[in-house]
Amino acid sequence: MNASVVAIMAGSLALAGCSAGSSLSTGSLFGGSKESVSQTAPVVATSDPSSRAFQVGTVSARAVKCGYNFDPQKLRAAFLAAEIGGGASPADTQRIEQIYDVSFNGVAKATAADPAYCSETRTQGIKADLARHLAGDYTPPPRNQVAADSGGLFGSLGSSSGTSGYGGGPQFEHPSQAP
Repeated sequence: MNASVVAIMAGSLALAGCSAGSSLSTGSLFGGSKESVSQTAPVVATSDPSSRAFQVGTVSARAVKCGYNFDPQKLRAAFLAAEIGGGASPADTQRIEQIYDVSFNGVAKATAADPAYCSETRTQGIKADLARHLAGDYTPPPRNQVAADSGGLFGSLGSSSGTSGYGGGPQFEHPSQAP
C-alpha cells in the first residue's frame, strides 16, 4: 500500500469513530471520554458449561489455597453431576472435566508460592463464591467493570486492577478462548 491509501484509511476510521451513535472515538482510543462515569456497573458473565467449569475450578483451587474446610473432590463430582444432569453429552463432559482440571491446577500452581495471597478482601470473594458452589449454584458471578477507566486503547497496560472481585493476583485466560 502506498502512503496516500494508508492516510485515507486512517482518516476514514478517525471520522467514523467520531460519528454520532458510535462508541468508538478518538477519546476512547487515546484516553478521555465524552462523559465521566465514576460508578461500577455489573457485567453479566456468560454461563455456559465451559465458563462454569472454569469458575468452579478456580474458586475451588483458591479455597484450597486459603485453607477452607471443604472436600474439593466432592465439589468437583457434584459440579460434573449437575452438568451431566443438565444434558451434557459424554464428549461435552470430557471437555468440561478438562477445563475444570486445567483451571484448578493452574490456579493452584500460580498461587502456591504467594504467602500473601489470602488477603481479607480476596477471601471474602472466595468465601461467597465457594458457598454458592457448595449450595449447587455453579453460575459465574457478575463481575464489576469500572466505567470510569477511560485510559483508551493502551490505558490498561500498566493497570494491576482486576475485575474478578479477588483484588488482583494471577490472571488466567479461559481455555475455550485461547488463540
